[in-house]
Amino acid sequence: MAAVMAARDIEVAAPEQLQEPPTLSDKSSEADGESQQLDVEAEAQLPPQRLILVVMVCMIQGYTLIGPLQHAFKVQMKIGDTGDVAHVFTQAAALVQWGKFAMTLGQNVLLACLCPMQRVFLAMVGMMLGCLIPPFFVYALGSTWLGWVFISFGLIGLSLGIFECTFLNVITPLGPLTKSYAIMGFPAAFAIINVLGMSIVSCGVPVHALFWYIVVCLPIGISLFATHFVPQLGGGGGKGHASATAQVNKQAVVWNSLKSCSAWLPQLVPFMLANIVGHFVMEGALPANFNTFNDRQAPLLSRDDGPLMTTSQFFVVFFVFVGLGDMLSRRVGYCFRLDTYTSNLIALAAGIAMSVFGMLLTRIGVGVAAWASAFFAFSGQGFNYAVSAKYIDRFVPREHNLAAYSFWMFAGSAGAIAGSTMVDVLGVGSATARATRTFAWPATTAEAPAALVYLGAIR
Repeated sequence: MAAVMAARDIEVAAPEQLQEPPTLSDKSSEADGESQQLDVEAEAQLPPQRLILVVMVCMIQGYTLIGPLQHAFKVQMKIGDTGDVAHVFTQAAALVQWGKFAMTLGQNVLLACLCPMQRVFLAMVGMMLGCLIPPFFVYALGSTWLGWVFISFGLIGLSLGIFECTFLNVITPLGPLTKSYAIMGFPAAFAIINVLGMSIVSCGVPVHALFWYIVVCLPIGISLFATHFVPQLGGGGGKGHASATAQVNKQAVVWNSLKSCSAWLPQLVPFMLANIVGHFVMEGALPANFNTFNDRQAPLLSRDDGPLMTTSQFFVVFFVFVGLGDMLSRRVGYCFRLDTYTSNLIALAAGIAMSVFGMLLTRIGVGVAAWASAFFAFSGQGFNYAVSAKYIDRFVPREHNLAAYSFWMFAGSAGAIAGSTMVDVLGVGSATARATRTFAWPATTAEAPAALVYLGAIR
């Protein structure tokens, strides 16, 4: 009997005894995961560096040339609102979106010889050159060569595609609190130009002053980033945890990231889908509001009767809601712990719900609903932007951080392009026929925001 029991013990123990010991790669992966978790926890304790918001604003203000300033650029080029040349201008302006779409991923191949930090500075210089063309060559020198439009918007789009994901990657070691201020730079920049800037222009300041303001801000942003942040990011012998972390924050080339995609890409898919929805709503529902409120006055409570507001004033308030929704939600997104994958998915669902709700409000066609539409649509996108950035920094293996940002933003750009084709479907037509129409809103998304210059400045 003892012999039988001993044999059974051997049989039971055999599977454990025959298990292969962990390989060196398994041990290395486990060690890397533990090391990243320690880095994440240490980074979470770092204080916020709010000056990063200034750097981001200086850069993203160049992107605002697709807004009201686009039409001012067009007028100075002596191009009308209809005809073949106007169509060419529209296609040139669309290079901003196409350039961003292409370089979000393409930079990982075309600029593989440059490290992420070098790509950031390249993008900043490219943005400055693209923004310099309208005030210098067109306004100052009086040139009307159509090629300037292609060069300007092309440089802006390509630079933005390189900058956004790469900048978020290189500042990761500064901690999530600092990054929460960085991502607020997008709505802050648009609010400065589209609300404050255009309001100043409406008081008599020449519109080309805004172009020069954007150009002057760019070297300031570059200088601030180079002198204040690069030393902390391992570029100048900075001290402290951020510098130590950055010096080992090596990014895998995109091919190696794709080979190891099973470790990060499937889990990223929900975040990519949420980004598609958010950008689809922004690029579809927002211009649909422009198409709806295209008369001298906008109805606030009813399409048939009730109080009216001048369209210029209406859109000033509209963009205030856009800015508040986008900025506040990006900060709020970093206030939740989101320690598990499930909690991140729940957060994404909440953001998508806000975006979809905002899109549905667009269909009502009255002013108050449009303001709510702007707030909820941009709150949903801003919230999911923060949730996704926080997830990538915390859970994606650090060597694939840049690749993850690139794929995530590439998906968002695809959603933006898809949304731009749905403007007519999402809109409800002119909101009121009681006022004489003074400006026929263009059918293309690329020019829709530009018409705000008529509402806020020229009229």
